[in-house]
Amino acid sequence: MDALYKILLPYVKVTSLTPKKDKVSIYLVLGVNGVGKTTSIGKMAHYYKEKSGVPIILAAGDTFRAAAIEQLKFHGEKNDVRVVAHQHGGDPGAVIFDAGDAMAAAGGGLVLADTAGRLHNKENLVRELQKIDRIAKTKASEGCYKKILVLDSTTGQNGLRQAEVFHEAIGVDAVFLTKYDSTAKGGVAVTAGKELNLPMVFVGTGEKYEDIAPFSAENYVREFIGKM
Repeated sequence: MDALYKILLPYVKVTSLTPKKDKVSIYLVLGVNGVGKTTSIGKMAHYYKEKSGVPIILAAGDTFRAAAIEQLKFHGEKNDVRVVAHQHGGDPGAVIFDAGDAMAAAGGGLVLADTAGRLHNKENLVRELQKIDRIAKTKASEGCYKKILVLDSTTGQNGLRQAEVFHEAIGVDAVFLTKYDSTAKGGVAVTAGKELNLPMVFVGTGEKYEDIAPFSAENYVREFIGKM
Protein backbone atom coordinates (compact mmCIF):
# COMPACT_ATOMS: atom_id res chain seq x y z
CA MET A 1 0.00 0.00 0.00
CA ASP A 2 2.90 2.36 0.76
CA ALA A 3 4.43 1.63 -2.63
CA LEU A 4 1.09 2.25 -4.36
CA TYR A 5 0.71 5.55 -2.47
CA LYS A 6 4.14 6.69 -3.72
CA ILE A 7 3.26 5.70 -7.30
CA LEU A 8 -0.12 7.46 -7.38
CA LEU A 9 0.66 10.66 -5.45
CA PRO A 10 2.72 12.41 -8.19
CA TYR A 11 -0.16 11.98 -10.67
CA VAL A 12 -2.58 13.93 -8.46
CA LYS A 13 -2.13 17.64 -9.16
CA VAL A 14 -3.37 20.40 -6.84
CA THR A 15 -3.90 24.13 -7.27
CA SER A 16 -5.47 27.00 -5.34
CA LEU A 17 -7.38 29.96 -6.75
CA THR A 18 -7.42 33.31 -4.94
CA PRO A 19 -9.30 36.32 -6.32
CA LYS A 20 -7.24 39.53 -6.14
CA LYS A 21 -8.53 42.65 -4.42
CA ASP A 22 -9.50 45.53 -6.74
CA LYS A 23 -9.34 43.27 -9.83
CA VAL A 24 -12.16 41.65 -11.78
CA SER A 25 -11.78 37.87 -11.40
CA ILE A 26 -14.06 35.62 -13.43
CA TYR A 27 -14.28 31.91 -12.62
CA LEU A 28 -16.24 30.14 -15.35
CA VAL A 29 -17.79 26.99 -13.88
CA LEU A 30 -18.15 24.09 -16.32
CA GLY A 31 -19.65 20.61 -16.12
CA VAL A 32 -22.39 18.35 -17.41
CA ASN A 33 -25.87 18.47 -15.90
CA GLY A 34 -26.21 16.39 -12.74
CA VAL A 35 -22.69 16.72 -11.32
CA GLY A 36 -23.73 19.35 -8.77
CA LYS A 37 -22.47 22.40 -10.66
CA THR A 38 -24.94 25.00 -9.34
CA THR A 39 -24.60 23.77 -5.74
CA SER A 40 -20.80 23.95 -6.12
CA ILE A 41 -21.13 27.59 -7.20
CA GLY A 42 -23.17 28.23 -4.04
CA LYS A 43 -20.42 26.61 -1.97
CA MET A 44 -17.68 28.63 -3.67
CA ALA A 45 -19.67 31.84 -3.12
CA HIS A 46 -19.83 30.98 0.61
CA TYR A 47 -16.13 30.00 0.72
CA TYR A 48 -14.79 33.08 -1.06
CA LYS A 49 -17.10 35.44 0.81
CA GLU A 50 -15.72 34.10 4.09
CA LYS A 51 -12.08 33.70 3.07
CA SER A 52 -11.31 36.48 0.59
CA GLY A 53 -13.71 39.23 1.56
CA VAL A 54 -14.03 40.42 -2.05
CA PRO A 55 -17.46 41.31 -3.50
CA ILE A 56 -19.09 38.36 -5.29
CA ILE A 57 -21.52 38.21 -8.20
CA LEU A 58 -23.12 35.01 -9.49
CA ALA A 59 -23.78 34.99 -13.25
CA ALA A 60 -26.62 32.75 -14.47
CA GLY A 61 -24.96 31.65 -17.72
CA ASP A 62 -26.97 28.43 -17.99
CA THR A 63 -29.89 30.10 -19.77
CA PHE A 64 -30.90 26.82 -21.40
CA ARG A 65 -32.33 25.31 -18.21
CA ALA A 66 -34.90 27.56 -16.51
CA ALA A 67 -34.39 25.70 -13.23
CA ALA A 68 -30.66 26.55 -13.31
CA ILE A 69 -31.45 30.28 -13.21
CA GLU A 70 -33.87 29.79 -10.30
CA GLN A 71 -31.35 27.60 -8.45
CA LEU A 72 -28.60 30.18 -8.84
CA LYS A 73 -30.91 32.96 -7.61
CA PHE A 74 -31.70 30.79 -4.57
CA HIS A 75 -27.96 30.32 -3.83
CA GLY A 76 -27.39 34.06 -4.27
CA GLU A 77 -30.17 34.85 -1.82
CA LYS A 78 -28.93 32.34 0.76
CA ASN A 79 -25.35 33.64 0.54
CA ASP A 80 -26.48 37.26 0.33
CA VAL A 81 -24.63 37.90 -2.94
CA ARG A 82 -25.81 39.58 -6.12
CA VAL A 83 -27.00 37.51 -9.09
CA VAL A 84 -26.91 38.70 -12.70
CA ALA A 85 -29.50 36.84 -14.76
CA HIS A 86 -31.37 37.32 -18.04
CA GLN A 87 -34.49 35.55 -19.15
CA HIS A 88 -34.65 31.83 -19.87
CA GLY A 89 -33.36 31.10 -23.38
CA GLY A 90 -31.33 34.31 -23.52
CA ASP A 91 -27.74 34.74 -24.68
CA PRO A 92 -25.38 33.33 -22.01
CA GLY A 93 -22.51 35.44 -23.35
CA ALA A 94 -24.53 38.60 -22.62
CA VAL A 95 -25.03 37.47 -19.01
CA ILE A 96 -21.27 37.05 -18.50
CA PHE A 97 -20.67 40.40 -20.26
CA ASP A 98 -23.09 42.20 -17.91
CA ALA A 99 -21.72 40.46 -14.79
CA GLY A 100 -18.16 41.48 -15.75
CA ASP A 101 -19.27 45.09 -16.30
CA ALA A 102 -21.15 45.14 -12.98
CA MET A 103 -18.08 43.85 -11.14
CA ALA A 104 -15.80 46.39 -12.84
CA ALA A 105 -18.22 49.17 -11.83
CA ALA A 106 -18.09 47.89 -8.23
CA GLY A 107 -14.30 48.27 -8.26
CA GLY A 108 -13.44 44.58 -8.59
CA GLY A 109 -14.32 41.24 -7.04
CA LEU A 110 -15.20 37.73 -8.10
CA VAL A 111 -17.73 36.64 -10.72
CA LEU A 112 -18.74 32.96 -10.42
CA ALA A 113 -20.38 32.13 -13.74
CA ASP A 114 -22.63 29.14 -14.38
CA THR A 115 -22.69 27.53 -17.85
CA ALA A 116 -24.87 25.02 -19.65
CA GLY A 117 -23.91 21.35 -19.51
CA ARG A 118 -25.97 19.49 -22.10
CA LEU A 119 -23.19 17.29 -23.40
CA HIS A 120 -25.42 15.16 -25.64
CA ASN A 121 -25.51 18.18 -27.97
CA LYS A 122 -21.73 18.50 -27.92
CA GLU A 123 -21.10 20.68 -30.99
CA ASN A 124 -23.60 23.34 -29.89
CA LEU A 125 -22.28 23.28 -26.33
CA VAL A 126 -18.66 23.63 -27.45
CA ARG A 127 -19.50 26.55 -29.75
CA GLU A 128 -21.44 28.29 -26.97
CA LEU A 129 -18.61 27.78 -24.46
CA GLN A 130 -16.02 29.11 -26.89
CA LYS A 131 -18.08 32.28 -27.33
CA ILE A 132 -18.50 32.71 -23.55
CA ASP A 133 -14.78 32.04 -23.12
CA ARG A 134 -13.89 34.89 -25.50
CA ILE A 135 -16.22 37.31 -23.69
CA ALA A 136 -15.04 36.32 -20.19
CA LYS A 137 -11.41 36.80 -21.25
CA THR A 138 -12.07 40.41 -22.25
CA LYS A 139 -14.03 41.20 -19.06
CA ALA A 140 -11.60 39.80 -16.48
CA SER A 141 -8.45 41.60 -15.33
CA GLU A 142 -5.22 40.14 -16.66
CA GLY A 143 -4.43 36.76 -15.09
CA CYS A 144 -7.76 36.72 -13.22
CA TYR A 145 -9.80 34.49 -15.52
CA LYS A 146 -10.04 30.80 -14.59
CA LYS A 147 -12.11 27.85 -15.80
CA ILE A 148 -13.23 25.36 -13.16
CA LEU A 149 -14.63 21.98 -14.19
CA VAL A 150 -17.04 20.28 -11.80
CA LEU A 151 -16.74 16.49 -11.80
CA ASP A 152 -18.69 13.91 -9.83
CA SER A 153 -16.03 11.97 -7.92
CA THR A 154 -18.10 8.77 -8.15
CA THR A 155 -17.59 8.60 -11.94
CA GLY A 156 -14.49 6.95 -13.34
CA GLN A 157 -13.87 6.82 -17.09
CA ASN A 158 -16.99 8.88 -17.70
CA GLY A 159 -15.50 11.73 -15.68
CA LEU A 160 -12.30 11.58 -17.68
CA ARG A 161 -14.29 11.75 -20.95
CA GLN A 162 -16.10 14.85 -19.67
CA ALA A 163 -12.79 16.44 -18.70
CA GLU A 164 -11.40 15.73 -22.17
CA VAL A 165 -14.35 17.42 -23.91
CA PHE A 166 -14.24 20.60 -21.82
CA HIS A 167 -10.44 20.79 -21.76
CA GLU A 168 -10.31 20.42 -25.54
CA ALA A 169 -13.07 23.02 -26.05
CA ILE A 170 -11.72 25.90 -23.95
CA GLY A 171 -9.00 24.59 -21.60
CA VAL A 172 -9.64 23.78 -17.93
CA ASP A 173 -7.58 25.37 -15.13
CA ALA A 174 -8.87 23.42 -12.12
CA VAL A 175 -11.31 20.68 -11.10
CA PHE A 176 -13.91 20.76 -8.31
CA LEU A 177 -14.74 17.21 -7.17
CA THR A 178 -18.30 16.80 -5.89
CA LYS A 179 -19.95 13.96 -3.95
CA TYR A 180 -16.62 13.30 -2.30
CA ASP A 181 -18.35 11.89 0.78
CA SER A 182 -19.53 8.93 -1.30
CA THR A 183 -18.24 5.41 -0.70
CA ALA A 184 -17.48 4.93 -4.41
CA LYS A 185 -13.88 4.54 -5.51
CA GLY A 186 -13.51 7.78 -7.46
CA GLY A 187 -10.04 7.66 -8.98
CA VAL A 188 -10.80 10.47 -11.43
CA ALA A 189 -8.26 12.85 -9.78
CA VAL A 190 -5.50 10.37 -10.60
CA THR A 191 -6.49 9.89 -14.24
CA ALA A 192 -7.26 13.60 -14.84
CA GLY A 193 -3.83 14.47 -13.47
CA LYS A 194 -2.01 11.70 -15.32
CA GLU A 195 -3.75 11.98 -18.72
CA LEU A 196 -4.64 15.68 -18.89
CA ASN A 197 -2.39 17.30 -16.27
CA LEU A 198 -5.48 18.84 -14.64
CA PRO A 199 -5.13 20.01 -11.03
CA MET A 200 -7.82 19.67 -8.35
CA VAL A 201 -8.90 22.74 -6.38
CA PHE A 202 -11.87 21.84 -4.13
CA VAL A 203 -13.85 18.89 -2.84
CA GLY A 204 -17.55 19.02 -1.99
CA THR A 205 -18.33 16.74 0.93
CA GLY A 206 -22.02 17.25 1.65
CA GLU A 207 -25.15 19.29 1.02
CA LYS A 208 -24.45 22.42 3.10
CA TYR A 209 -22.60 25.53 1.91
CA GLU A 210 -19.86 24.86 4.48
CA ASP A 211 -19.23 21.41 2.95
CA ILE A 212 -16.35 22.56 0.76
CA ALA A 213 -12.63 22.10 1.38
CA PRO A 214 -9.40 22.80 -0.49
CA PHE A 215 -8.24 19.60 -2.16
CA SER A 216 -5.53 17.56 -0.44
CA ALA A 217 -3.62 15.12 -2.67
CA GLU A 218 -2.27 13.21 0.33
CA ASN A 219 -5.72 12.68 1.86
CA TYR A 220 -7.23 11.81 -1.50
CA VAL A 221 -4.68 9.10 -2.37
CA ARG A 222 -4.79 7.69 1.16
CA GLU A 223 -8.59 7.43 1.07
CA PHE A 224 -8.61 6.10 -2.49
CA ILE A 225 -6.18 3.30 -1.60
CA GLY A 226 -8.16 2.58 1.56
CA LYS A 227 -11.28 1.94 -0.52
CA MET A 228 -9.55 -0.42 -2.94
